[in-house]
Amino acid sequence: MMTHVRNDSAPHRPIPMNGDPIGKPARRAVCGSTPRVVAYPGSPGAFAHIAGDTVFPDAQCLACQSVIAATEAVQRGRADVAVLPCENILAGRVPDIHLMLSEMKLAIVGEVFQPIELHLIAPLGNRLDEIERVHSHPVALRQVRRFLRRHALTPIEETNTATAAAELARSGDPKAAAVASVLAAKTYGLEVLQRNIEDVPSNMTRFYILAGDPHMPPVETKDVLTCLLFEVRNAPGALFRVIRGFAERDINLTKLESYLIDGQFVATRFLCEFEGHPESPAVSAALEELNQHTTTRTTLGVFPKHRVGRRARADSEEPTAGSSKAPSFHQEHGAS
Repeated sequence: MMTHVRNDSAPHRPIPMNGDPIGKPARRAVCGSTPRVVAYPGSPGAFAHIAGDTVFPDAQCLACQSVIAATEAVQRGRADVAVLPCENILAGRVPDIHLMLSEMKLAIVGEVFQPIELHLIAPLGNRLDEIERVHSHPVALRQVRRFLRRHALTPIEETNTATAAAELARSGDPKAAAVASVLAAKTYGLEVLQRNIEDVPSNMTRFYILAGDPHMPPVETKDVLTCLLFEVRNAPGALFRVIRGFAERDINLTKLESYLIDGQFVATRFLCEFEGHPESPAVSAALEELNQHTTTRTTLGVFPKHRVGRRARADSEEPTAGSSKAPSFHQEHGAS
């Protein structure tokens, strides 16, 4: 369960990334024990399916019709954890996830960064020069906008990349294609018309791993992230004072996003992620200062960083000599 504080006084096997992405001890640390069933939103072949299978290769992956259905599978005991997409480096955050986090009654117990390779797939015999419409999830469509413009293709939004592939296989539409994974193409008997059509080759999506038991790691654990929601007081400088409490203690904020609430055009709710354990002295002091300038605080999870995520964050923060951008994980390790 999540920790909620009211201040009234004031988440066919893909190729592993650089070997085993997490490792068995870390898998157990993510949720206390190795999950037997992993729920994910979408049809078989979805990227959430691939992410769940990568992190928990010995678990059964349970396809769910929606994000809500995936979280309900955990809440009702049909699955041990849920793997849900939360943000993509090209398309940004996945809106539904962050808006629903405080209502899911599940805790974030881990993260996984999954390289995303998007391919144009279609029924056997379809030709690229005859395609007029491309079906996929809206986030995936935003990641291939240049390709769609170059070929004058009309994007059609679907609930999921793999669902788009499944529907296309059923319809056999000669004028249509889908943007999805190779696994989706194999699953539904489609062929790949063109590989890697994403706008940026080092495309990656971050997934949260959610469970009913928060399973907070020990305070001495290194490379820990804390995620929380808070609402600031309606007073000048309230957000500045909240952030100052972290800055003065050298606590690195990795995410700070604002949300409109209660139908008002005033951003008073913030989703915040930072490096550190809430029971460590520095973070505990920063949270005490946060409490003085907020009306509510909800801890959504305390969890270990995925090691690919550590590399991705480091690459984005440390420029290399003679280059405006550090090499991506794909460039450094030759992933394709």
